[in-house]
Amino acid sequence: MNRLKGLNCYLSGSIDFSEDMGCKWRNDITPCLEKMNMTVFNPLKHVFYGTQDLDTVKRPRMDELLEQGNYHDLRKEMKDINHWDLRSLDLSSVIIVNYDIDVFMCGTHDELFRAASAHKPVLLMVGDKRKKLPKWIYRILPPEHMFESWDDLIFYLGDINSNPDYEFTEADDKRWLFFDGNHIK
Repeated sequence: MNRLKGLNCYLSGSIDFSEDMGCKWRNDITPCLEKMNMTVFNPLKHVFYGTQDLDTVKRPRMDELLEQGNYHDLRKEMKDINHWDLRSLDLSSVIIVNYDIDVFMCGTHDELFRAASAHKPVLLMVGDKRKKLPKWIYRILPPEHMFESWDDLIFYLGDINSNPDYEFTEADDKRWLFFDGNHIK
């Protein structure tokens, strides 16, 4: 079994207001996903032809535009990033969201809602703050796809990937689709 082989995974979560721009968790989880033969789309490392690395070029320029009050040019820069991020989301079969309720998020919500409305598996890392999630999140995501630890999330993906006896829940069946159709009822 290798159900996740060849699937794309988008990593969604706060960037602007995270201490490290959301780098650490993305860098930590990427090797685990790549071991499952998945392609990872990291919004801090755009892969589209002609794009520049956000960390070293675009982010400092956007910070400078914000500081200068040049909101029109900042908007132009953000439109590029938004285009790349949403295209990566479109191309992804699964979305992992680091949902830190203590950090202000904007684009993360847009990505989460778009992926959920497309019936993609959205795996929400929420930690021990499940009871503090906005209730709206419970309307759009099944609790089975909310995780208290990265280990639990990775274990779940490992089970989906390689356990031939994995019993897909109703929430799984509505979101996971594999081309071989071995779990579709």
